[in-house]
Amino acid sequence: MIRIAIIEDEPLIAKFHQKYIEKIDGFCCTGSVETVEEGIELARQPDVDLILLDVYLQEKNGLDVLKQIRSEEINVDIILITSANDQQSLQTGYRYGVVDYLLKPFTFERFQESLLRYKQTVKMTEGKVHQAEVDRLFHPREQTVLKPDDLPKGITKETCRNILTVMMEHEDWLSAADLSAYANISHVSLRKYLRFFEEKRLLEKNVIYHSFGRPLQQYKLSQTGKNNFRQF
Repeated sequence: MIRIAIIEDEPLIAKFHQKYIEKIDGFCCTGSVETVEEGIELARQPDVDLILLDVYLQEKNGLDVLKQIRSEEINVDIILITSANDQQSLQTGYRYGVVDYLLKPFTFERFQESLLRYKQTVKMTEGKVHQAEVDRLFHPREQTVLKPDDLPKGITKETCRNILTVMMEHEDWLSAADLSAYANISHVSLRKYLRFFEEKRLLEKNVIYHSFGRPLQQYKLSQTGKNNFRQF
């Protein structure tokens, strides 16, 4: 079992991280703290394998936690989860050896991918490895172009073209309600296609968290989606 701790100053976001962790086999959450000082103390605990670290912690910088962990040579890994998409934060995280860098808001699928890749890394350190295994982990191949003739049952070329056309015509983020109205498709059918598009990485997904109610999910085409649009 891989033990994960959370350093995040927004309790609602920390709760979402914990729920995501609980949905993935082989991982558990050992605790959550909100400040730099608490984060450093948490990192020193022997029962933590991986830390989900936010960059902005109240009025301080979570990267200070990362630097302190490395200076003390604490044997723990870090995934940065933050809305900070500035180059300096990215470079600092990379230079201090974070295993992944996720920008809020992110999908569960991207979060799961990050943890499962980390799990693979842990497994590789437990025995003899081969170059092919290392290459698959550190140099994943680009996903192949989607072929309309290979669509699964229940997914039609015409409806794919309809939804993708709407998204090509609107560069801004669109909610499911917006897409349903523009494409003239029911919410039930739309959800099926959105799930399919997410699996194929044709979409980018934006999640807006509120203090109450369900998060608002918005969508727009990824570069892969734009490339595959031409296939339809």
